[in-house]
Amino acid sequence: MNSKHVTIVTGGGRGIGRAIALRMAKETAVLIVGRTESDLQDVCREIDTAGGVADYLVGDVSKPSTAKKAVKRASKRGWKIRNLVINAGVAKGGAAHTFDRKVWKEIFATNVDGGFYFAQECLPGMIEQQGGTICFINSISGVQGFKYDSAYTASKHAQIGFAKSIALEYAKHGIVVVPICPHFVESDMTRRTVAGLVRHRGITEAAAEDIVKNTNPQKRIIPAEEVADAVALVASGLLPSLNGNPLMLTGGA
Repeated sequence: MNSKHVTIVTGGGRGIGRAIALRMAKETAVLIVGRTESDLQDVCREIDTAGGVADYLVGDVSKPSTAKKAVKRASKRGWKIRNLVINAGVAKGGAAHTFDRKVWKEIFATNVDGGFYFAQECLPGMIEQQGGTICFINSISGVQGFKYDSAYTASKHAQIGFAKSIALEYAKHGIVVVPICPHFVESDMTRRTVAGLVRHRGITEAAAEDIVKNTNPQKRIIPAEEVADAVALVASGLLPSLNGNPLMLTGGA
């Protein structure tokens, strides 16, 4: 484990972000960013117990100051930012003609603006060291349209467009940028989808889970650890030609 390099993970306190933090702690130091301090502390303790090195920052990624503070925290610890994982995201569904405009802006502020702020703050250091990786934890919604999910889907499409653009801009500096696009993953977001199906269709939780599983040709909800392994693959540098290409984890969907 290289403790001179750090992997920054936004939304690192739970779900996919937690799995990524735990996996990447085997390779580098980890700095996790999120809004719930107790969750961040739990992940840091778990990493510490496993012999890794971790720190955390409480903050809202939709604010530019959070990205600035994260980079300063890494610098203060003497860490060079090797990997950035933009994982923090929010979602809320609804018909487009009645969708709350304030919620639309909140979704874009986290899913799009937050990723831009962190990339903008981390890129100068990566340019200086002529290397690094940026993974956007995106979604199948980044490449397909879904009914009653226009805000989230639009934000994920925008995120992929941003990722593809900076992949072209910074390839000459040895920086690899990859949007990772999974199908439904074991996470709070998927749990909310299941709960919504139970509520709106009047079915059991097991039946709702089956509906979600059946949208994946492999009939499964993807473990968060599988997404973490994809991040580790990108960070390993073994496949630099992934640069700019969405990495689909959809079971063929």
